[in-house]
Amino acid sequence: MHKTGLYMSSMNVTSPVTLPERLSREWVEQSGLQHSVPQSTLVLDFGRTAAIDSSGIALVHLLNSRYARRGQKLILKNISDELQNTLKRWKVAPEAAVVSHRKINFFAGMGDRALVVYDEISKALSMLVETIYWGTIGLMYRRDFRRGVLGEQMYLLGFNAITIVVLLSFVIGVILSIQTAMQLRQFGADLYLVAMITWSMIRELSPLMTAIILAGRSGSATTAEIATMVVQEEVDAIKTMGLNHIQFIVVPKFWAISLTMPVLFVLSIAAGIFGCFVISLFYLDFTPAIFINEVRKNIVLVDFLISGAKTVVFSWLIIWVGAYYGFRVRGGAEEVGKETTASVVTAIFMIIIVDALFTFLYDNPLM
Repeated sequence: MHKTGLYMSSMNVTSPVTLPERLSREWVEQSGLQHSVPQSTLVLDFGRTAAIDSSGIALVHLLNSRYARRGQKLILKNISDELQNTLKRWKVAPEAAVVSHRKINFFAGMGDRALVVYDEISKALSMLVETIYWGTIGLMYRRDFRRGVLGEQMYLLGFNAITIVVLLSFVIGVILSIQTAMQLRQFGADLYLVAMITWSMIRELSPLMTAIILAGRSGSATTAEIATMVVQEEVDAIKTMGLNHIQFIVVPKFWAISLTMPVLFVLSIAAGIFGCFVISLFYLDFTPAIFINEVRKNIVLVDFLISGAKTVVFSWLIIWVGAYYGFRVRGGAEEVGKETTASVVTAIFMIIIVDALFTFLYDNPLM
């Protein structure tokens, strides 16, 4: 038995429990009522109680729900109207816990998920249309962005990515050249190495690698930046000032990556072909003249232009996905991390799907 004279745990509580003048957290912790197991009707005597804090309110509601679940009764004796109104105002709603455990019909659940997907797709397409409009036609009506911001974004999204794009493209060119040369040498077809690497870099590897690198680097940075602005209510401040948040935040990034992506694509091709040149020179004993002549014969302008257009589409996907996931953040730092990760995964997935569509439309032998 405690100093307060309360019975503990599984013991029957039959006599009324006289509550103190102030039902506070200290008394609740000392009483141990929150740990008691309901086995009979519990009577709480509020005759002396004049004030109750949040801990006391929580204790009463906890006991009430616990006794109700077991079919027992909780009686509040000699409680004043003021305390009764206080308890009613702070009533805890258990609906959330009930909903999480209720059984949902399979088809109803599928319908709910379909509606959620439809809503998300509608919002994403709406943002894409807004970005394209405010980045083109909307510029004739208003220009809600800082002067010089385009150059700043080109530096952040494009120029800072040159090192990693060139380095990885060179390494991929070297590795692919070694693996291919080992197989071609068995058939005496060493000369075809240059053609294979040149075609591969121009038509597939350089556009895809550049897009994936920028999705992981610039796309994630875009999502994290916009998400942080949303969490810190900077986006709301921009809207309050009468500025268009899409044109102010997204449009400069949209044009910056659209202009820098083709440049990175060309640098990636050059780095990959240079990796092939190194292997051809030291492993296959090609002369520089032979290598350059083979490269010139296998560069097709149409392939180059189509791959360049492909990289522009990829850049739009990166900014679109990054901005969409950034603006949808609700919560704190944890949500920023989750949405940033989701944006990178989604962007890479969409890049690969669009690349497959380009390949099917352009390289399909049946068409």
